Amino acid sequence: MTRKIPLNDDYTAYRVAALPRDEDQFQLTQLFERGYQHWMVEGTQETEKLLADIERFTCDAFTPSTRRKAAERPYVDDPGMLAVLVTLGAICIMDHPKLDDTPPQRLALLGDLRELYVNNIASLVCEYEDWSLHQEIAEILYAKKNGEDGPHPGRVCTDITTRSEFGDGYYLEIPLVAASRKCLARTDRDGDQQGEIQAYVADNNLYVPVSDFMQKYRSYAEDAFGRLLTAQEEALTTEQRSWLTANESAITDRINRFFAAGQTHRIWKNWSRQKQRLRTIINAVQAADDDVACIGQTHTARELYAALEAYEPTQSWEQHVCDAISTPRSLGTILSTNRDHPSVTVEDDRLNRYTLTQYSDGVQPIHVDDLEDLFELPCLAAMDERLQEKKPVRKDLFNLVRMAWWLPQYRNASTGEFIKDMKDLFSRWAWYDEETTEYQIRYELENDIGGEIPLQMNCSNDDMQRYCIGRDQCPYSIYGSLPFPNEM
Repeated sequence: MTRKIPLNDDYTAYRVAALPRDEDQFQLTQLFERGYQHWMVEGTQETEKLLADIERFTCDAFTPSTRRKAAERPYVDDPGMLAVLVTLGAICIMDHPKLDDTPPQRLALLGDLRELYVNNIASLVCEYEDWSLHQEIAEILYAKKNGEDGPHPGRVCTDITTRSEFGDGYYLEIPLVAASRKCLARTDRDGDQQGEIQAYVADNNLYVPVSDFMQKYRSYAEDAFGRLLTAQEEALTTEQRSWLTANESAITDRINRFFAAGQTHRIWKNWSRQKQRLRTIINAVQAADDDVACIGQTHTARELYAALEAYEPTQSWEQHVCDAISTPRSLGTILSTNRDHPSVTVEDDRLNRYTLTQYSDGVQPIHVDDLEDLFELPCLAAMDERLQEKKPVRKDLFNLVRMAWWLPQYRNASTGEFIKDMKDLFSRWAWYDEETTEYQIRYELENDIGGEIPLQMNCSNDDMQRYCIGRDQCPYSIYGSLPFPNEM
């Protein structure tokens, strides 16, 4: 029996495009091949037309109205074409000469492209007439995690139907034995209050409104964009990528216009040239010998420039910054321009004297002399309040253990010393048991991810959002406020 692939089967194409995180490289490559077929005429690819469509799609993604309209009606009506256009457009952005050293997560332009992709794929899913596609997506969105009694052996979503007693619209039918907490659809929050539950129980099933399904799918699609892009980068040869970036011009011209107009906010997310320069100077001072320059002490621009000259950056973007700062005067100009930044104090403009502190984007620092100081973070204070009443879920334990393990006082400490301090911290909660807690702490420390020591969760992590008071309301950040190593 021939395996169904996106190239020759519409349903498979929609499924692979909708769930790229859960497909192998072969299926994703076949999805791209399906897309390329739209630019084939009698066995020959119309490369000029393909290139023009990539440029048009990508440049249109920079327009907010285009992104919004795609949420109502697909901008591109075939999943293969969408996969090709969005990934090749992303590669053109990332390979722009002025952006190739910028981390992808810092590129606002890439965020615009991702938003168009998310809106477009969500519209395609909405319009697809075969409900079995929605059921397959629901299997991913609402399935139990491995820790929640293990995976359900049957279908997670058994039907998509109407239930007049619950109101108008369609509902996903999920057997109670297969249901997870993700099925508890809620209305939007009102202030600090959780919204009302919108899922209904009947006939040993849970009925979740399709509106919740689409909301959760959009979140999935945002994350899945990265998998699609990675698959395209693996599929392209070096020669194909070089040809693409050498022949494309409209995207490069548009980006150059943003630079010429000074619209760097359109290009970078919290990654302006000024911040790159300031961060590199501070990193150089931190790496310098004490007899050259020190953080927290007042120095002349010439002394700070000596630290920059001696600096050996490991990242290419920092090397570019070092090469661009050619004199003590240019370094002093950068610091004077950033006089309002919390990491810079201009002591004397005339004498070019400056004091630099550890780089911060303005978040309030936390000094952790004792582990209890961690609870100065509002999210951890909320977690502490919950743990006074309930036993922890594993992610809470992971976050506390990993957060403490990366603190400077434990960089040279033994595991035994660390576990003793953590047990003292955990003893504040009523559910504490010495033997169980020690096992749990060791378990978190001994597990790795592909051989790498895992970091703690950050402010954007979904599990931390349960305790977050809102990033616009919080003067702290996990990575910005705590004294973690610079390489993090």
